[in-house]
Amino acid sequence: MTEFSDIFEGSYNPFEALAELLEKEKARVLKAIESRGKFVPVDLGKKRPLKIGFAPGDGIGPIVAKAARTILENMLSDEIAEGDIIVVEIPDLTIEKRIELDVVAPPSSIEVIDQCDVILKMPLETPDSSKYPNVPSANVWMRQYMDLFACVRHIKNDEMGIDFTVFRCNFGTPYQDAKSAGMMKINGQDEYSLCFWPQARIDIERLTHLACLHAKKNNNDFVVLNFKDNVIRPDAAGLNWARAYIDENFPEIDYLGVKPDDFSYTLTQPEKIKAMKGEKTGKTFKLTSMVCNNIVGDMAGDEAGMYVGGIGGVGSANVSFSQGMFEAGGGTGTRMIKENRGQFASPVAVVKATGELLSFIGYTDHQKSILKALDALTAANLVPNGGRNGVTCGRATEFLLKELSN
Repeated sequence: MTEFSDIFEGSYNPFEALAELLEKEKARVLKAIESRGKFVPVDLGKKRPLKIGFAPGDGIGPIVAKAARTILENMLSDEIAEGDIIVVEIPDLTIEKRIELDVVAPPSSIEVIDQCDVILKMPLETPDSSKYPNVPSANVWMRQYMDLFACVRHIKNDEMGIDFTVFRCNFGTPYQDAKSAGMMKINGQDEYSLCFWPQARIDIERLTHLACLHAKKNNNDFVVLNFKDNVIRPDAAGLNWARAYIDENFPEIDYLGVKPDDFSYTLTQPEKIKAMKGEKTGKTFKLTSMVCNNIVGDMAGDEAGMYVGGIGGVGSANVSFSQGMFEAGGGTGTRMIKENRGQFASPVAVVKATGELLSFIGYTDHQKSILKALDALTAANLVPNGGRNGVTCGRATEFLLKELSN
């Protein structure tokens, strides 16, 4: 019998990696399954004191962080003064410290994260995996560590009549790390890139539950299920699990299963977003809520960002039924920093994320005020765009603060 070592070279053994990954996944999933049948969101608006963790981030992070934190503390000034809400900075969660310690997150960061109810996070750099294979994405790690199973991106364009939310499964995708993915050699050269893609039913159920609640909140009995089910087995399972969950728990809700390539085309045609036919009834619905796996949701959220001025204009919420982490949709702007254009980074996405956080902890009126101020920023042509219009992040922040004080 041929031994595995006779076929491939190197220290990476995919069977050992798979076993380790599945063992870890099983422990996580068993814990999550304990919540089945008890999907009840916690009202953080009633929790006092409530602690908000703040992570300044890397790259353009510290630049846009000033806008986010200033607006957050300005709008919660009374509660902070009374001690009802506490804002605390998460230390050492930087690319330099993580590489120095060769960890995804320093112990000092984790100690503070453990104390927080919600987190407002600026962009965090993911190290080059060829140089730092043991330092995976801190963004991904924080979602997993806090069991934030849903990434939520709100896409709204009043002029086009578009208003929908992407519910993206944060678990089930093989990110670049030593546990789920690796390179294998033949004759001393990398010849295979392998990964494992486990998708847990409980994650799809929790995600679908949130999407259905969102649809009903928006007076809609319709959810789009966006999965590449024709060629990816975990996606086929995910789609079937989502359908079954809706049929059993939200029988009044209709749905439409779509594939990401087809839906990418649909996204370019706003009129189709406003007239989609349900599978169960054949009735026409407007899209308000969409369920996706991780990779599909990432692409759909980024593509849909064109309706709000690009990826730099999308806020992102990562939530469970009791906690949340809020961030910008987009990266650390490494090229902008290298080209000395960091001051021209747009704060729009992180300010939207700040609004999402405020809504999550019960301040929906504050979120509305923030969105109104951002609309005014757009109308005044003061959204920074990397230096082309000469508008800096600082100038945009000053404008927003003035609008919010009116």
